[in-house]
Amino acid sequence: MEPIVTMIQETGQHVSKQSTALVARTRDAGATFVEETREAGRELVHFVQTEAKRWKRYVRLRVVTLEKDARAALTPVGLEKRVLVGVDGTLRALDARVRSRITALEKIATKKPAARRARSLPRKKSLAGKSNGAHAHAAH
Repeated sequence: MEPIVTMIQETGQHVSKQSTALVARTRDAGATFVEETREAGRELVHFVQTEAKRWKRYVRLRVVTLEKDARAALTPVGLEKRVLVGVDGTLRALDARVRSRITALEKIATKKPAARRARSLPRKKSLAGKSNGAHAHAAH
């Protein structure tokens, strides 16, 4: 069995080695973290710059397009076109409503003669029934 002093000295040496290893690994992890964070920050800045350029281009093109559209809309030809497109839409809607009403009236017109025939058939039967009854009275 080893003396207690030797055990304490060995434990102290093990603790020292482990402390040194912990400090070294922590330092390395910290350096890695700093480097990764720095790289991620650069990527983020690059992304933001790229997106800002894309939006600037988009806005410039959109403004140019809107200016062209505004100029075209404010010319006499442009104003006339807008009015005519609106009138065309109104006329198409009215045309659809008129066609729908004509179709409905045609359906009603085709149903009425059939209804008249149906109404006239029971009258004939009832007249026939009365005449048969009259004939029956005459036969008595």
